[in-house]
Amino acid sequence: MAAVSMLGPREAGKFIASLAKDVSIRPDGVMKTARVIADAVKSGQLDMEAFKQNEVLPLGRGLTQGQLANWVFLIDSLNFNFWTPDGQPKYSVTHEGKETSALSHLSAPHLPSQTRTGYLAMVAAVNRALDEGQPMCDPTHYATLTLQDLTHIFRSDTPSKMPLLEKRFEVLQEISGILKEKFGGSFEGVLTRAENSAVKLVEIVTESFPCFRDVASFEGRPVAFYKRAQILAADLWMLYRGQAPGGFTDMGELTMFADYRVPQSLAYLGALEYSDALLQRLKEQYVFSSGDREEVEIRGCSIEATERIVEAARSLLQAEGGGDVTSIKVDFFLWDYRVKHAAKTDHETNFLDHHTRGKQQEAIRPTRGSPCMKHVHLHPPNTTNPPHP
Repeated sequence: MAAVSMLGPREAGKFIASLAKDVSIRPDGVMKTARVIADAVKSGQLDMEAFKQNEVLPLGRGLTQGQLANWVFLIDSLNFNFWTPDGQPKYSVTHEGKETSALSHLSAPHLPSQTRTGYLAMVAAVNRALDEGQPMCDPTHYATLTLQDLTHIFRSDTPSKMPLLEKRFEVLQEISGILKEKFGGSFEGVLTRAENSAVKLVEIVTESFPCFRDVASFEGRPVAFYKRAQILAADLWMLYRGQAPGGFTDMGELTMFADYRVPQSLAYLGALEYSDALLQRLKEQYVFSSGDREEVEIRGCSIEATERIVEAARSLLQAEGGGDVTSIKVDFFLWDYRVKHAAKTDHETNFLDHHTRGKQQEAIRPTRGSPCMKHVHLHPPNTTNPPHP
């Protein structure tokens, strides 16, 4: 019997949405969200600079662009699963940012010491290690680190330790070994082979680095989400401001990054609707395993809903004088939308989210907004109108 071919993220989203049982896409919610997106495009909220976030980059340390690319790859490789169970202190790191940039096209305002949690705590720990003399932008260096070394590098201000530290140790061993074996010991070798193509970069990364293979099975078909690999492409695109070697000309070929925050916004805006059975599981804070049908449906339907929103928003913009939008920009906007309204709306507007344990697909966004970790508690859906961004 011939092997069934893998469906890429866009095709996977369409396939999953067509057969989903617990998640559905609402046409009225798609149009409502498209209206929000079109208005955001016209007001400049989806311009590249609106999403550029310099504060997490290790600027002012004399790093070359190639070293910064190595830093992005390291961070995105470790960007998974920062969940701390309710009632336990969060993984936290306090570190001061740098005042000036060594790169003429990047600016980094002075950042006072502040305590960061979750993903940004991990970033702060890596930058702290850089300031302490650890060349963390060099894969040959972190290839030599022991688990004890990592325990020190990722030390927390609280009694909580870095979640899944042993798994992250394995990831560092994996990526450093593959970089040495196949790409000359640096992520620059990957970028060179990608030839300014985001699609090719995703293909190279998912084929070469097992920790980036974000796939599942649905109705007997293998489906790919490739969330962190696509995030990596987007981060490099923003790092290089659309110029070579990150001057990807095909960013529009990528989909939204199927995670947990964007589905929250999509459900809140009415583009996604969950069955009563799924809602009940979420209310009970059920922890899904990666690849569970419900989790796959949420992720796949989020991709397809975003594709429909992009199409509808483009139609609105064309009728109203121009402008364009991509799935990635919609993803950026909706992710930030959830984060910006989180403190105000967690209890008032009842955003949804889901808990997952399993493969390393549970990333958050390195270059945008404030950190809000996956696996927090659920609030039931709200029927009131959302605040306009």
